[in-house]
Amino acid sequence: MRIASLVLMASVAALAGAGGGPAIYVVGNLGGISPGDEGTLVLQHDAVVFRSGKTVLSLPYSDIHNVELGTRVMPPADAPLYKVWRLPKRFPTERPMHQMVNFAFADRDGNEQTMTLEFEEAAANQTVVEIEIRQGKRTPPRHATNGDS
Repeated sequence: MRIASLVLMASVAALAGAGGGPAIYVVGNLGGISPGDEGTLVLQHDAVVFRSGKTVLSLPYSDIHNVELGTRVMPPADAPLYKVWRLPKRFPTERPMHQMVNFAFADRDGNEQTMTLEFEEAAANQTVVEIEIRQGKRTPPRHATNGDS
């Protein structure tokens, strides 16, 4: 049963398109989510969905007023100093850079809400691009065909 649900979730994430992925809620004025909560951001056809534990936040693209890249950060090392066999994981060349994505949106009652999520840098960039494409603020990149140079 777990394998079937894992395969189903992976296929849904693959069909949802590029962008999104594992994220950490950093700061904002949302109820039910605390800073440091880990979750997953999924870009669906009509909305951005952030799932963290039992909390599910669905944001229609039309309700998002602003989405922008925030600060870049180096995530803390997972290896404590006393675990000598894990010390190579502390070197910064092995850890990817992370970047914040800031959201400003209106909730169902029309109140202004903010949310900042931390992603790996590449995922953050792709998430902002995909949201702007789905909002109509950007045009999707054209792929070359056989007739194009």
